[in-house]
Amino acid sequence: MAVERPKPKITMPTKSRLEMNIRQLLNKCELMAKQEPLDNNSRLKQYTTSLIEMLTELKTGTGPEYAIKPTKEAFAEYTKRANFLKGVVQTASLNTPSEKLEAVQLLSHGAATMSADAAAQEIHQKTRVKYGVELRSELFGLDSDDALRKRNIIKAPNFTSNSSSQEDIDSLLKYHQNMQEKVAENMVMLTKSLKEQSQIASTIIKGDTEALKKSSDLTDRNLSSLKQESDRLQEHSKSAWKCWLWIMLACVLVIFLNMVLFMKVMKKRVVT
Repeated sequence: MAVERPKPKITMPTKSRLEMNIRQLLNKCELMAKQEPLDNNSRLKQYTTSLIEMLTELKTGTGPEYAIKPTKEAFAEYTKRANFLKGVVQTASLNTPSEKLEAVQLLSHGAATMSADAAAQEIHQKTRVKYGVELRSELFGLDSDDALRKRNIIKAPNFTSNSSSQEDIDSLLKYHQNMQEKVAENMVMLTKSLKEQSQIASTIIKGDTEALKKSSDLTDRNLSSLKQESDRLQEHSKSAWKCWLWIMLACVLVIFLNMVLFMKVMKKRVVT
């Protein structure tokens, strides 16, 4: 009697190849973010971009190869981890340590760092401490007189090695906020000084305008008086011309009469 062999059970794969590639790439990106420097890390940036594209493909892809979809919880976890890595890469591309530290603080409210993901928490703690140290080096590494004067005006916090990293960052942020408040006070004082100077300049300009207006009025009065004198002189010259004309006519008349008398006397003498 032949013994029937049990048929082997065919197990369906629970994850698609694309999902497995996403998991492997996520682990690789998180390992790179923990071990390698983030600044100018082009490989991590490329991997993160590819990771986002693969997640989009996994969500919207159609066809037999996309038949096996991850659960909503698993896909949400992949998305959170990928977005956190994208935020870390974008933070590393910022210019100043203060901007980087603010961006990292915003990342702390993300779902990835608030979850039980140890890798995300480790990366977040590492980047926060790193950018905090960079900001502290930038603030306290200045040797100029202005920086020393500001240090004397605003009492700098005491960063000791026994304090925790969170307290170190909080103290650094508090000191940075105090410096910003001091700069704001200086700006207010400068604004007041500029306002006073503008008021003084406005008063001077107003006085010059009044003086110019008085000079203009005086010029107008002088011009009017000159016009009157010119008219009077013109009338006087006309009257003088008439007087001389009558005098010349009288002289001509006298000469004419004398000539007539002279001619009559000479004619009588010649006749006799």
